[in-house]
Amino acid sequence: MKKTLLSLHWLLINTTILYSQAIRDTVSIGAGYANQVWYSLENNEQGSAPKNNWDLAFDVSAYGSSISINSVNGVNLWLYPHGNATAWSSVDTSGYTSWNTKRWNSDTSWTYGAFDRYRNTSNPFDLGWGIYSPTTHVVTGDSIYIIKLANGQFRKLMIQSLASGTYTFKYANIDGSNEQTTTITKSAYSTKNLVYYSIQNNTIIDREPASANWDLCFTQYSAYLSSTFPAYTVTGVLHNKGIKAAKAHPVPDSSTYTNYSAHTFKTAINTIGYDWKYFAGGTFRIEDSTVYFIRRTNGDIWKLYFVGFGGSANGNSIFVKQKLNTSTTSIIKDDLTTVSSFALYPNPASSSEKVNLIYDLNISANNIDVFINDLSGNLVHQQKLLNTSDLNVYQLELTNLSKGMYIVTFRNQDISLQQKLIIH
Repeated sequence: MKKTLLSLHWLLINTTILYSQAIRDTVSIGAGYANQVWYSLENNEQGSAPKNNWDLAFDVSAYGSSISINSVNGVNLWLYPHGNATAWSSVDTSGYTSWNTKRWNSDTSWTYGAFDRYRNTSNPFDLGWGIYSPTTHVVTGDSIYIIKLANGQFRKLMIQSLASGTYTFKYANIDGSNEQTTTITKSAYSTKNLVYYSIQNNTIIDREPASANWDLCFTQYSAYLSSTFPAYTVTGVLHNKGIKAAKAHPVPDSSTYTNYSAHTFKTAINTIGYDWKYFAGGTFRIEDSTVYFIRRTNGDIWKLYFVGFGGSANGNSIFVKQKLNTSTTSIIKDDLTTVSSFALYPNPASSSEKVNLIYDLNISANNIDVFINDLSGNLVHQQKLLNTSDLNVYQLELTNLSKGMYIVTFRNQDISLQQKLIIH
């Protein structure tokens, strides 16, 4: 039995990376970049919506309070500089072109929109558009905004509160006429990142797929190129919350390069961004020797590189994608002098199964610590095991783990081993 497991052990150590077939695909956001498209690396296109049918976007995640504007559609936002919430009835827009309070969304995070990106960071309860009360858990609006819509009309706008998961906001013509008060309840859109609102049509718009179903958003967005042009409309790719991406440039050959471990994965949603292409000689060209690696929330790593861009004629982004599958039972770190066998079985495992940890150590230590961390480094399980002189088999109770990839660390003062565990 020990010889069999030793052979298994060597198999685990020498497992190599397996690659799926490279796939060429095209995502089109339409002529004139008319749409947004949400895309899954595993399951392709998940949804499409016109880019210009909304004015505001509200974060509907559990703890979210971010509010964004549709700057690509020509929406402009200013914090009203002449008074707080008490000045609602006396608002005017005279001299607005000289106001230095224009607001833009972040281009690196879904978490900070134009309303909250400029919050007072020295006050942890300031959310930009309002103040959070740690006693009542209510955010009370304290600011007035002036919004210029895509049709050129102005409105005064105030986010009044976020209480018990419901946003309440009001807007009106500058002279106070046609005042509207609206609520958006997060729980009605619990599977989404954002829910949208059209001030022009006084309508809530549910326009994006469930956040768990997409990885990339092909779209236009406002980027920050320099202090002279604080926001400039670009066409590119943003990634979803929880996704991390890495840019590799230059690489010897985009079609064969797969060394993702040599690059830093980033949470900034514009890591892929727009600059994989450039305009020269009257046509769009693709940046040479550039590869992107994308780590999905389940731990899968995909490679992506672009091979074409159609511009405003059709909005086509043409790329090659490839899933890079590492063995789910590969040992990351090992000490061959003290370990005869070490394995997790079954792996992958379902959340209802018990996972067997099998090991045989050439050391006399009695106590072994087992730690299980998610890919963000959070400790989700800890257990002490005993080491006997023969083969050890322990069952790990993992019924509380959600689907995804985890790192199992097996450690004492003499050894430190790690294996990947997938719960599906």
